[in-house]
Amino acid sequence: MIRIALQSLFFERGKLLAALSGVAFAANLVLVQAGLFFGFQRASTAVITRAGGDLWVMARGTQLVDFADPMSAGVGDVVRAVPCVDRARPVIFSWASIRKPSGGIDNVQLIAAEAAPGRALPWALAEGLPSDLRAPRRIAVDDADLERLEIPRPAIGQPVELQDGTVYVGAVTRGIRSFTVVPYLFAEPREARRILGLADGQATFYAVDLADRACAPAVTAAIERHPDLVVRSRTQFESMTSHYWVIGSGAGATLAFAALLGLIVGLVVVGQTLYSLTESRSRELATLKAMGASAGELAAFVLWQAGLLAVVGGTVGLVWAFGLGRLVQMIGLTVVLDAAVIGAGLGTIAGMCALASLASVRKVIRLEAAKVFK
Repeated sequence: MIRIALQSLFFERGKLLAALSGVAFAANLVLVQAGLFFGFQRASTAVITRAGGDLWVMARGTQLVDFADPMSAGVGDVVRAVPCVDRARPVIFSWASIRKPSGGIDNVQLIAAEAAPGRALPWALAEGLPSDLRAPRRIAVDDADLERLEIPRPAIGQPVELQDGTVYVGAVTRGIRSFTVVPYLFAEPREARRILGLADGQATFYAVDLADRACAPAVTAAIERHPDLVVRSRTQFESMTSHYWVIGSGAGATLAFAALLGLIVGLVVVGQTLYSLTESRSRELATLKAMGASAGELAAFVLWQAGLLAVVGGTVGLVWAFGLGRLVQMIGLTVVLDAAVIGAGLGTIAGMCALASLASVRKVIRLEAAKVFK
């Protein structure tokens, strides 16, 4: 039955190509949209993830990392005094304005964070060294944002008008972009406070490293006795931030709708192709049934065809998705195509092909030789 099913499929080359195109299109759209979804999630929480920590301390009412008020200078001492707190590392996250050489003004996000234990910096550097950022008035800019901010290459040492003062590019990062595509600028906490006009010891957040993670409830309770402070676990804060940007902003729903549209197109094309092939081979299938072929064997005629379409079309769609993902990354977006995304995406395509075959399977099983040969 396998040979008969595949020969029948390859005999109708026009229908085969149409079905493969539909499956490949659906697979490409599903994989790219899923990759963008998880890429948006990672981008929206990149600052939290890279800064690390077991707990995050912030001003009460803070809902996400992008919008928060700086806390008073004494909060760091309060947090460090709590038993079981190993380190309380300041994180500064603030909006700022930059004047470009052409005279235009652009919004940026200035970020400063002490690195987690064992790391020189929370950010990956493409040019420069971590020690270069310790010099006065030094910042780091992502390589992908240099053109937008009109910073000439080589960027190291170039002046930048930030917050009505002049700073200098001390290093260049790579691959660190925000979900909103607003440029990130990085600095050491001491320099960030000078640029933003904050007092010594002020920070927007504190990333807390615990001596024992089992202490988290006790540490949270101790810090939250202060009415102006709230504590979140790092994973909880990441979830809150990604939910706001990816779900609350509507981006997730848009991506899901586009993926659903691709599945519907693929479902219709594959369903029509399989049904048409079954219809055109009804006399042969009826003959097989009259000769004693079982319902399972007849259903296999359709299912093998659906399986081939899923495997070949899904593989072509995966290749398209990798190519499209690279093109999308050139404009600053991240497409995550890891094993989990690929497995889930191709599994969805296989389910789509199986669903598309149901009408044809039903028709094959209910064939009556006497009616077909009338």
